[in-house]
Amino acid sequence: MCSPLAPCRLPLWAWLIIGYCCLGLGHSTYAAIDSAKIDSSLERAVSWLYKQQKGDNWEQSFDVHGDQATGQTALAVYALLSAGQSSQDARIVKAIEYLKTHEATGVYALGMRCQVWLNLPTSPEIKRAMSRDAGILRSSLITTGTGKGFYAYNPELRPWSHSRAQYGVLGMWAAAQSGIEVPDSYWEIVEKAWIEDQDASGGWSYQAKPTETYALTPGMTAVGVATLFITQDYLHAGDTSTPRGNIQNANIDRGMKWMIDNFGKIATDEKYSRDYQYATLYAVERIGVASGLRYFGTIDWYDKGAQWLIGKQRNDGAWPAEFGSNVVSTCFSMLFLSRGRDPIAINKLDYSRANQTKPSSWNQRPRDVANVSRWIGRQLEKNFNWQIVNLSVPVADWHDAPVLYISGSDEMAFDATAKDKLRQYVEEGGLILGNADGAARNFSIAFRKLGQELFPDYEFRELPAEHLIYKGEQFPRDRWRMKPSVLSMSNGVRELMILIPQADPARAWQTQIVAGREDAWQLVSNIYLYTNESRDFHKRGQTDLIARDSAVAATKNIKIARLKYAGNWNPEPAGWRRISNLLHNQDKIDVQVTTVDLLKDSLDGYKIAHLTGTDKFLLSAAARQKIKAFVDAGGTLLIDSAGGSTAFAIAAEKELATVFPGTNLVPMPRDHALLAGNSPLKTIGYRQYASKILGSLKDESRLKMIEISGRPAIIFSREDLSEGLVGNSVDGVVGYDSPTATEIVSRILRHFVI
Repeated sequence: MCSPLAPCRLPLWAWLIIGYCCLGLGHSTYAAIDSAKIDSSLERAVSWLYKQQKGDNWEQSFDVHGDQATGQTALAVYALLSAGQSSQDARIVKAIEYLKTHEATGVYALGMRCQVWLNLPTSPEIKRAMSRDAGILRSSLITTGTGKGFYAYNPELRPWSHSRAQYGVLGMWAAAQSGIEVPDSYWEIVEKAWIEDQDASGGWSYQAKPTETYALTPGMTAVGVATLFITQDYLHAGDTSTPRGNIQNANIDRGMKWMIDNFGKIATDEKYSRDYQYATLYAVERIGVASGLRYFGTIDWYDKGAQWLIGKQRNDGAWPAEFGSNVVSTCFSMLFLSRGRDPIAINKLDYSRANQTKPSSWNQRPRDVANVSRWIGRQLEKNFNWQIVNLSVPVADWHDAPVLYISGSDEMAFDATAKDKLRQYVEEGGLILGNADGAARNFSIAFRKLGQELFPDYEFRELPAEHLIYKGEQFPRDRWRMKPSVLSMSNGVRELMILIPQADPARAWQTQIVAGREDAWQLVSNIYLYTNESRDFHKRGQTDLIARDSAVAATKNIKIARLKYAGNWNPEPAGWRRISNLLHNQDKIDVQVTTVDLLKDSLDGYKIAHLTGTDKFLLSAAARQKIKAFVDAGGTLLIDSAGGSTAFAIAAEKELATVFPGTNLVPMPRDHALLAGNSPLKTIGYRQYASKILGSLKDESRLKMIEISGRPAIIFSREDLSEGLVGNSVDGVVGYDSPTATEIVSRILRHFVI
């Protein structure tokens, strides 16, 4: 595996978008690594890498094969950009200029240079650079004789290998993504060559079939699978445009099975033939990220690799050299850590394990979500991943993405356990997006039935033309030539489930047809942006969930009454579960939350009662009397308008005036004892949408209160607290941001703890 980018032989793996949807997943045997540790690791690596820059480049003086000049500089720039460094940084600007003005003909260098061009803002100059390098790569493909379909070091240096070949494919794939036309004949000759060299076991070696000299390795197998997925995208996407059942590829399946069976060789100090751990991890990252697989067998590939890398990182921020180059090994490690945890836009649900009466049709377009996630990233100039989840993994795994995608053309049948998981995911802030493949009516009927079973209090309706998904996100619906029907179910605060019953945008995603079907891409992009206010892009490992720590023993307790009335009294039930877990873990407080029906249940024994909703409502005389008696006895009533609903807020104010005549709502200062606790609130933040509706908001609380006998007996918020407690940042909510809402309610509860 001789490489021009480091002494001796060095494989430089391609960043390839692939997809693998046919293997079941298990639970990881590796605990999730702390996101802060990864941040620290990358910060130290970035600092070290910049220190290695010599003027405008990172080139080293050792001899290289096949004129691979500029290769290490391209790799360093690519790693820095992937780690979040700006292309406008003066150090990177110098390096980019170096790449533009220095020629190269070597396949390794050109493959990496094309990755840099792809990850820079588009300009005529960058387009020319990409076209120039891609032209050399295309003409360098061996088309006759030994090595047909592969690459040598450069057009003049003939010895070929799978290591060199994957660089050529990498560069051509980047060129194709940038808009340069690559003929099918190129992909056909490449695909045929890689298939013919695959071992019967599913693996690949460094060159041709495995021998005593060149054994099968995880690194070469990873790039073999990756290459076949690229050729599948360009040669066979149309094969899956019409739903005909789930799609499989025998060569890819065998390659992935080999990787899973041999994953014990990866991220380990145990040695094997042609063992290059840093380069191999880079290849594994490409398979794991772009395939959508979180687990390789029972192992979370990212957590295992990240733990091993962080353990190997030197104090100065670099990683031990492979083939004598710390720059290359450090870049590989940075690419694994950064690209492996890019935000996951959409999860695709494999429901083949559901209680189906016949095989499910969950994966008829295996590249649909992969392609649209990548497209969304391009529009935002960010990298986005996707992921496959199934019904066997914990719901927490589903929350890697704010959107759960379910597709098919047949009826679906989920058992009670699966329905509980789907309901939990949505209640905890997720959104389920359904697509009827081929506009299949049976799927749409089943999806709508599922929604009614999960959320019987709500109904599907045509998404209003003035909805934020159409009006408030990146792509206005008014500009679409086609305006597809979109059915949606809302809890009055946010959309819970969305169904596209007829337009079948997944066909365009699968075949990568954008022109004329802009609505297919822009609609799902708007839906994704709606879930996070176009800015809250969580990296892998970052979560809004708060799990209860069973090792913590509560020493205090408080009882909370959730008031049930004839109306939408409980739009966001998961918020109270989340804050209960928070107080249990941090304060050892056992928060007992109970539903109290105002028509028949007692409020005796409660110190706090919570009233919320999204619509106009009217309490009965008995309910009013019960609330007044509760407050007169020393209880505190907390009221918030879920989602910032004006209708609910007006109705609530009228009810307060009726129940407590002669009293007035007055502002609650942020230094009030009930809010301040041991220290005043440091900051008060609002949702982005709240600022649009309410105007410029200062760092002040908008809470109001009614004081009775010198105490704040009623705490009232016209701005949302309920959705804020859930922890996410869905658009369209007039209220406090999640950290502020959580902190406000936490302080109120702590104030009343026994």
